[in-house]
Amino acid sequence: MNRYATLVMVAISLAACESPDITEIEGSVLSSPRPDLVSGGDTLIKVTGAQGRSISISVNGSPADLRIRESNPSNTIALIEGLRLGKNDIVVRAGRASARLTVVNHPKDGPILSGPHLTPYECRTVEAGLGMPIDGNCNIKTRYDWFYRATDKAFKPLPSGALPSDLSTTTTIDGRTVPYIVRVEAGTINRTIYKIAILDDPSNAPGPDWRPGPGWNGRLTVSFGFGTGNKYHQGTLDPKDGVDVFNDRFLSRGFAHLVASEFVNHVHSNPVLQGEALMMLKEHFIEQYGQPRWTTGSGGSGGSVQQLGIAQIYPGLLDGIMPSASFPDNTVFPVAQCVLVKGAMKRSGRTFSVEKQQEIEGHYPGMCDTLADLGALYSATEPVMCDLKDTSLVYDPKRNPRGPRCGLHETLANIVGRDPETGFRLHFEDNVGVQYGLKGLNDGRLTVDEFLDVNENIGGFDVDGNWQAARMQGDPAAIRRAYESGIVNSGGGGLAVTPIVQFRTYTDQLKDLHDRFRDLVVRDRLVRTNGDAENHVIWLSSIESKVDLSDLALDTMTRWLDAITTDPAPLSHEKVVRARPAEATDAYWDAADVKHPEKTSWDPTTAFNKLMPYHTDPILQAGGPTTADVLKCRLKPIDFRSYSVAFSAEQQARLRRIFPEGVCDYIEPGIGQVPLKGTYQAY
Repeated sequence: MNRYATLVMVAISLAACESPDITEIEGSVLSSPRPDLVSGGDTLIKVTGAQGRSISISVNGSPADLRIRESNPSNTIALIEGLRLGKNDIVVRAGRASARLTVVNHPKDGPILSGPHLTPYECRTVEAGLGMPIDGNCNIKTRYDWFYRATDKAFKPLPSGALPSDLSTTTTIDGRTVPYIVRVEAGTINRTIYKIAILDDPSNAPGPDWRPGPGWNGRLTVSFGFGTGNKYHQGTLDPKDGVDVFNDRFLSRGFAHLVASEFVNHVHSNPVLQGEALMMLKEHFIEQYGQPRWTTGSGGSGGSVQQLGIAQIYPGLLDGIMPSASFPDNTVFPVAQCVLVKGAMKRSGRTFSVEKQQEIEGHYPGMCDTLADLGALYSATEPVMCDLKDTSLVYDPKRNPRGPRCGLHETLANIVGRDPETGFRLHFEDNVGVQYGLKGLNDGRLTVDEFLDVNENIGGFDVDGNWQAARMQGDPAAIRRAYESGIVNSGGGGLAVTPIVQFRTYTDQLKDLHDRFRDLVVRDRLVRTNGDAENHVIWLSSIESKVDLSDLALDTMTRWLDAITTDPAPLSHEKVVRARPAEATDAYWDAADVKHPEKTSWDPTTAFNKLMPYHTDPILQAGGPTTADVLKCRLKPIDFRSYSVAFSAEQQARLRRIFPEGVCDYIEPGIGQVPLKGTYQAY
């Protein structure tokens, strides 16, 4: 899509170096968002203004090692190879005119923006079925394999010789019927294992001049896998994690399909690192396959977090996104709060009815019980979280205080900062002033003593993820950086100009942690930051429904992005909204597969919400905003007039002891809650 080349990228104007009557020539980098973000020793550039004159290109004073991809009187597209690390001066000459472009080349193994590489780091190429790594950066030699889709709908290795008798065909969205043969490229970039699948003719042999065949529809899809975690290895690209390269939905329609081990959220829950990997992989794709008309993302749960995060902080890498079973970002993962509230109720010595528990938890009854068993996610000492083969390396406060720490957010240390004394990640987690169960208290469903008992026993997590009696106090600098970097997704950045089709099956009643209210949270963040969310669609289906929302989302996104790329106007929020297809409106499907268009809202009386009621979480039940993005609240003095119930003198004194500094004032923005500082930030 042109957006990647011209809107997000800083296009470089190369003025003629001679007299003003000589036609100006211009050049730009096509394969990277900016000329200073090139990697792997090559870059695809576009030269315009030569007006049919022959051009010559030099790099650092010598003739360029290049391959012409396209040449016509209007422009020339060339792949320049052999760049040295660091700055490279590219000079283009056409007749008497000449112009200069400076690019900065980074190693194929990174990093470019994400900061120092995670250490220790174990390779997983063997476990991924790709053989032993060839160096310490877990690289393999790039390989190409062919498969075919059989008439029994299975993908099988393509045998040499005659085509198999059970080979099927497919008709792409461009109306081309081709043998259903798929070329799969497997390799490593930025220490991640990647695979690219595309319809291809096996006689079209790989090589420097290879180009996609007629089966490619010119569009690229990227799948993002689920989970959340912090592992000290590159991942295995397991198809069960939502990153199966053999995706019939995409391939049968003619899409190229990209997957990578870094795009599995339980490997590294770090949107900066994930976006950097996509930037480098898309650069490779553009250089070797060609510039896609547009690129869209797909994936659920942790895969949705990645799409929303990358679209925000790396605009242009994904032109549209299709997040499902969404969370807005990794900071709102519900385990921590459930561990705290379930523990508080137990420590209080009281017995809370199911109804009273829900007043505190917000979630569907019983879901917090399941989540509370996952507290190891936050433990710095839990080896299963680090997932290192050599568990002796794992941090232990006494035995190995400098070892790798295994908590969920440890891979964010480059972004939020480290404690200069311990080297530990600075923590943005905080619950000072949070009045757990406040809504239930004011609604008359919790007694004052029950409310006080829970808040008196809530506690928090210490630096190693262990429960402590004191509440958590986040580091102010880390909190500010979490907002500035986009780790807390504000709904800003590139999201305002990204079509979003967000969908899920309603599973609250299954005690599923993927509560449907998260879609409303995303909506509210978009509205607050951009003024409206007219580029955002929410779909929900009953669990009994047979409708395939993934298929509908892809077809709708295809029409939406095709319309955007057909419109020559510059990309803007208004253009995206103008191009939205008629079917791209909020809706829900009932058990009979009947579609009901209805704008999603927090109003519990709508037909939508009566059929599939939403639930919340402990922070919303404590009075937090529906944007669910306050890491550390501002405090206000306790004012007993603000409560809907009366406190006795003893209860008032007890509340003041529990909250000596005051209680959360959620009317005000949180402490350190600042806008996104920028896109493509370096750490």
